[in-house]
Amino acid sequence: MAAPRFDELIHASTRLSIMAMAAAGAAIEFRFIRDELGVSDSVLSKHLGALEAAGYLTVRKENLGRGRRRTRVDITEEGDTAFHGHVAALDAIIGGAAGRRADTGGDEPGNAPGDEADRAARAPGAVPREP
Repeated sequence: MAAPRFDELIHASTRLSIMAMAAAGAAIEFRFIRDELGVSDSVLSKHLGALEAAGYLTVRKENLGRGRRRTRVDITEEGDTAFHGHVAALDAIIGGAAGRRADTGGDEPGNAPGDEADRAARAPGAVPREP
């Protein structure tokens, strides 16, 4: 398991989705990623370029003949480590938040820290709510 490490580059939702698809297995085609994410070619190219520049992905263009080309994307070992480290960091953040919520009785309406009712209850001169 990768050590938890939050990665700002991966964290953007489009890049996180790209990395998740790439980490799932074999090389994937550009058009598949584009269609799954519902983004334009230019938007996807920009994100792939950033991830490739960081060493997280390889992007290969293949000639299929008759003027047809295919672009394949694959995760690198460094990218796989970074992705799984980022996921571990997110798990730690989420787990910590869930633990804090349980400790504060946050599952009950009005008891979550920062809740409007919670803020009102702590206001100067506030009268405690009846159970």
